[in-house]
Amino acid sequence: MPDKFLKGILKEVKKFDSVVEKYTKIGKVPAIPYRAFVNLADYLFLTGCIEQSEELLNNAINFVSPSSDAYINLGVLKQSTGDLAKAIDYYKKAYKKDKKNTKALCLWGNCLYMQNNLEGAIKKYQKAIEIDDTTAEAYLCWGIILLKKREYKEAREKFELAAELNTKDARGLFMLASVEIELGLYDEALDKLMFMINSTENNFGAYHNIAYIYFKKKDYEKTIIYAKTAIEMSPMKLETYLLLGDTFTIMNQEKDALQIYETAEKNNLKSLFLYLSWGTALQKIQNYNEAIDKFKLGLETDSEKTNDELYARLAKCCFETRNFEEAKINALKSIEISKENYMANEVLADIYIGDNNFEEGLKILEVCFKNSQTRASTYLKTARCYKELGTLDKSNKNYEKALEYDRENTEIMLEYINSLNSQKDYETALKKLITLERLTNDELEVLSLAFKVNYNIAKGNLYGYNGMKAIKIAEKIKEKYPENFYFEDEYKELTRVSRE
Repeated sequence: MPDKFLKGILKEVKKFDSVVEKYTKIGKVPAIPYRAFVNLADYLFLTGCIEQSEELLNNAINFVSPSSDAYINLGVLKQSTGDLAKAIDYYKKAYKKDKKNTKALCLWGNCLYMQNNLEGAIKKYQKAIEIDDTTAEAYLCWGIILLKKREYKEAREKFELAAELNTKDARGLFMLASVEIELGLYDEALDKLMFMINSTENNFGAYHNIAYIYFKKKDYEKTIIYAKTAIEMSPMKLETYLLLGDTFTIMNQEKDALQIYETAEKNNLKSLFLYLSWGTALQKIQNYNEAIDKFKLGLETDSEKTNDELYARLAKCCFETRNFEEAKINALKSIEISKENYMANEVLADIYIGDNNFEEGLKILEVCFKNSQTRASTYLKTARCYKELGTLDKSNKNYEKALEYDRENTEIMLEYINSLNSQKDYETALKKLITLERLTNDELEVLSLAFKVNYNIAKGNLYGYNGMKAIKIAEKIKEKYPENFYFEDEYKELTRVSRE
């Protein structure tokens, strides 16, 4: 080795005398100069002396040695700075120097993954496994790619192998539990995560995922316990605040939910999803103006402006505060992003119906039928549109469909019976009325409608039984709601006929 080269190395090492002194206190310096340089470079890298570490590694690669560690470490260093092309170049050199170096192949694959070259990355992991089929890192990294591609069953197989081959590395077990969550295998995932929190310390990820599993299992009390523990371990992780806030919202503990979101904001965890969840909680308690403020803050943090739910909820709140112009603008923005956003379509349909544009309202309502939770409401609105357009047979069919999805909805029944009464279909109205009276027979609106239906049937049948029933209903109204009795003429007519 030339004297000039050795003098250059010694000159560089003297620059770091204080660091070397500290380094020698934490471990023995190997006898082989090459290894000493690599180890010192590692230490410099860990202590933040990136440039000095790179200098030492560049010198180390000039030693005659079968090891490729210096190339690998140079690759890691470049990878840490985001220079993936240069990192790959070093990993290639490491592999060329040592054809059995599976670590170089895995790191090379990781860089390709970060470049979104997924197939290229998989080939490197496969090559590493061909060399040594016990390379846990290759199975782990391959599983992560499969997870990204949503090939959950295949990913699970890889994570199982990674966990079995390296029991000291918790990542394999954690990723295995994560993919089992995606597959809905909550009990299997829970067993693994419980094992992890009992065998590791301060494992935020495990506690968060346990909380999430209990959330999916609708065990909200346990969700709160584990989510709070996760936040104590890592108070700067937004996802747990959102999970806890959403849990409180579902449990109708909106005050607690709002406090959680406020804490997240104080911790400077401002994001689209924070303000979306916060606004949703406010929307649920009908605090629409504050919800609008939060949704607008969410828009400010969303540089891409591609979240259809945010625009839809903003549109709904604007509609509820009767700002129909803003509601329409935001509903259309939401639909532009996602044509099938049911909330945005529902708002737009309501706006068209409010403007008596029933034809357009019907077109928009077609999308809303895809949301099973609001089908009763959608059929009701469709029935109203057809009623206003004079297509009564379609109107009646949609009222019937609305009741199929919500059989005990008194609002739908009242409206349908009124429509049947106006169509003079008194017999059908009476049948529906029997069900309505069973649910709520003492309310003024129901009693008034019952009187009208029975009076009209009685009149068509020359009074009789329905006439007597109408009299009884009228007397009940006079007794309970005397100031709201508007059937005096009809009542006199019925009582006069009953005495004849």
